[in-house]
Amino acid sequence: MKPSDRESANADFLSGAFVAIPHRWLTQTGVLGLTPVHTVLLLQIVAAAQVEQSDFLTPSELCERTGLDLVQVTDAINELVMAGFLAMGERLDEQGTVSTYFDLKPLWTRLRGKDPTKSPIREWTQNPVQLFEEEFGRPLSGLECEQIRQWLDRDGHPEWMINEALREAVLANKFSFKYIDRILFDWQRNRIRTKAELETYRESYRERLKARTETGASKAGAQQNARQRDSRKNKARDERYSAFYELFPDA
Repeated sequence: MKPSDRESANADFLSGAFVAIPHRWLTQTGVLGLTPVHTVLLLQIVAAAQVEQSDFLTPSELCERTGLDLVQVTDAINELVMAGFLAMGERLDEQGTVSTYFDLKPLWTRLRGKDPTKSPIREWTQNPVQLFEEEFGRPLSGLECEQIRQWLDRDGHPEWMINEALREAVLANKFSFKYIDRILFDWQRNRIRTKAELETYRESYRERLKARTETGASKAGAQQNARQRDSRKNKARDERYSAFYELFPDA
């Protein structure tokens, strides 16, 4: 059977790659609370995964493919992560290189009628991202937002503890997520679960630090005294030698 003229005219793109998305996504976009910008970005991420076998697009690539500016793309990605439509992860390859990837499992969970941001044990009572952005003085990246979510959901750190770790980092002038992660790991290793236990641990740490400082000062003082004694001995030797040369000028 000869193909119709319409099919012949469209053969150039009908023979190309297509992207498959759930019909429920299209019919429930408004119910889910997805804006047009969110939808366009998610479609680009899905398309890259299905057609290009790529699980990550840089912000510049997303700008180029959507016609959005960098601020719109960055804000929308952060909103998708915080609303539980998208996750961002890291992987380590055989050469030890760390790469970032988009995880679409939260989107599919949403389409099944479940909320991936809700835990059966704990509900989020506040937005910790806002506090971090205020202290860091900048918007957080999607990866940083995902790190906060992992501290809360995967590691089980309460929000107050994350806020305390942030405060310690700010006081130490260490605006680094890795530094905060080490603080939380140290507290978890020492089995700190309450604010009272944290205060006790901090007091113990201050006492240990004071003891080390006093010990260091004591050692430094002892070393200085030893140097002074050696200096006096050397001076005494020099004086004896001077007297010797005065008695025997030709020696």
